[in-house]
Amino acid sequence: MRLSSQLLLTFLFNAFWQIALIAAFASLGSWLLRNSFARYRHWVWATALCLAFLVPAFTTTRTLVDNIKQSNTPVTFERQSVPLFINEAVPPLPETETSALASTFKINQSLGLTILGIYFTFLLYSIFKLLQAWRTTRTIRRHAIEIEPNDSVAEVIRRCELEFGTRAGTVRVIRSQTLAVPVTTGLFNPVIILPDSLLREENVELLTSAIGHEFVHVARKDYLLNLIYELLFVPVSFHPAAALLRRRVRETRELCCDELVAERILNAEVYARSLVRLASSAPPLRRLSVTTTVGIADADILEARIMSLLKKPNLHTRWKKSLLVAVSLLLLVPCAAAAAFAMRFDVETNAQEPQEKELTQKDKEKREVMRRKIEDTKFRMESDPQFREEMERKERVEMEMREVRQAALVRLAKINMDQAIQIATSQQPGKVMLCSLEAKGWEKPGELSKDGVVFYHVMIANEGEAGATHIWVNAIDGTIIKTEKELPRKQKREQ
Repeated sequence: MRLSSQLLLTFLFNAFWQIALIAAFASLGSWLLRNSFARYRHWVWATALCLAFLVPAFTTTRTLVDNIKQSNTPVTFERQSVPLFINEAVPPLPETETSALASTFKINQSLGLTILGIYFTFLLYSIFKLLQAWRTTRTIRRHAIEIEPNDSVAEVIRRCELEFGTRAGTVRVIRSQTLAVPVTTGLFNPVIILPDSLLREENVELLTSAIGHEFVHVARKDYLLNLIYELLFVPVSFHPAAALLRRRVRETRELCCDELVAERILNAEVYARSLVRLASSAPPLRRLSVTTTVGIADADILEARIMSLLKKPNLHTRWKKSLLVAVSLLLLVPCAAAAAFAMRFDVETNAQEPQEKELTQKDKEKREVMRRKIEDTKFRMESDPQFREEMERKERVEMEMREVRQAALVRLAKINMDQAIQIATSQQPGKVMLCSLEAKGWEKPGELSKDGVVFYHVMIANEGEAGATHIWVNAIDGTIIKTEKELPRKQKREQ
């Protein structure tokens, strides 16, 4: 739950500035290409819309990868002594922040949950609108009927198939009594639906403009691409800049289709007059209901479309392509900035309890006392030769005692360390963090008392949670003396 909240908040907060930056650079690129082909501007806006989702998603993926790497990092536990019997207290583990990254910004829990609630509201609304549009499209397609044999329509279809390289019969043209404007639908079997009012006029130029425009949509696979854009838009639908990008994609798509029709099918002036006629037959020139179709009335920019048809681009083809390459490189700037300046966000955990703060303060005081003792010892050793000799003598004696005990442990142990680890992991599967050979009940150096015990202390990290499980294995017969689960300090208090 915490990881999902962290990923969503990271996605949302980074998306706020990343999408705005992408939209700004896309606007600049579109302005630089204002005298070039409409298809170049459409490519810029479509790429920007895809980046508006992919860049924040990439940032979030990096956060997820960092969390996974951090969770796989071995955890070390610092202990002063290990008790053997249950009635002895276990020193608590120091509190660690292994799940939090150093660069993570903490957000108030109530504020974070509120933001996530608002986002899910936007998300559900966008999904509902998309499903509603899909259902409306299916209804339109289901109520459409076949066209009666018509030589004018058949001739226009043959001409469009020839001009756009479409195999004969692959694109069906049918009619609808409910539509006011032509539309195209179908992922794999494209269908062009014409309104009855258009067919009744029997105007060849008008038919050629409408059918030619829809054939361009089919040739460009605009229906499939539009569905992909809509799916990418859903997660970022909360952002006004993302809505601007989607609107510019629709507008430039229509300008691009108009441009191709004027190049291959009809004279630009004739096609412009046909657009005006189509607008007058279905005022205003926009969709009467939201669908996932693509069509001649997708963008409410009739004036801009007419001006674009009548205005010829004044750049040479080589300069147009060079400028497109420059604008494409320009779109890399927000991507690089997003990768360099991306931030991580998370919901902050509950504040420390007063008792925990008090214990933390006591720990700090103990560390300070220990630090002062160490500094005093170092100072005395440097200033007092006699004290230094005494400390060195004690250290030598301690080393000798340790070696004697270690030799005795090796001699007394009947099972080796690998066998002890196998016994412990059969009791508690997991990653072994520590295994040491120890003893309790020394009578004198190198010799145990009658009730002395030689054992292996195995510490195994808990799977899926912080803390560790301590298992003491008898080094003589391999029996398990005791098993104890140790949790971090904060978890213990919450329980």
